[in-house]
Amino acid sequence: MARTVRDVEEMIERASGYLDNFALTEPLARGLREGKAGRDARRRRAARKAQRVAQKAVRMALTVIGVIVATVVWGLFVGPIGAGGLMAIVLATICMIIALASFPRDSAPEPVKLATAKPAVLPSQVDAWLDAKRRSLPALAAPKVDAISAQLAALGPQLASVPAGDPTALELNRLLGKHLPELVDRYEKVAPAQRKSSSIPGGPTIERQLVDGLGLIEAELGRVNDKLGAEDRDAFLVQGKFLENRYGKDGTLT
Repeated sequence: MARTVRDVEEMIERASGYLDNFALTEPLARGLREGKAGRDARRRRAARKAQRVAQKAVRMALTVIGVIVATVVWGLFVGPIGAGGLMAIVLATICMIIALASFPRDSAPEPVKLATAKPAVLPSQVDAWLDAKRRSLPALAAPKVDAISAQLAALGPQLASVPAGDPTALELNRLLGKHLPELVDRYEKVAPAQRKSSSIPGGPTIERQLVDGLGLIEAELGRVNDKLGAEDRDAFLVQGKFLENRYGKDGTLT
């Protein structure tokens, strides 16, 4: 079964790689690689980018408003600013706007921070880190990266109420803050010319081993999602059973 999945993935990769060579068929190639998980991941990336742009826009707008208010107050209560002063204020405001637009630069969290992140923010931070690493990973790994992103998106709400010392949270910190970054880091250290070759004759290529490793991480995240979901479902069923026993099926007290 695993071999069949690999064959299908490699066939899709060869087809998408061929379609990538032509501008007209490039969107089709991207669609072959992405699927639903890929489209959802792309939407999440776009939403994060839009949020960062909106935050910078708000800071720039507040800066301009602050400068205008300060200039008016100075002119009313201190004295005239003059043409030279006004020009200096305009130039200073432009410089501040450029600085606010350029900084802080978008950067993914460091792996060492992921290993100690609180459960509520861990999925979003790992997703941002993994998104920053996409360009260094082969196209063959894109579906697995998107699948991990989908699992992280599902984990976020479930981990919101999990305490930092919970065994599940600790295991996720090790998996996402240590094992996943180590897998990607060791792949990046392999020379690009050697990534399509196997470490042993007839064995899987370095790229394939990376994809398989990402697949194992995806599967483990799926297991954790199912476990947390089962706990929530059980709690809901217990509450429903309590209400049924307390008030009766016909709405009367029992």
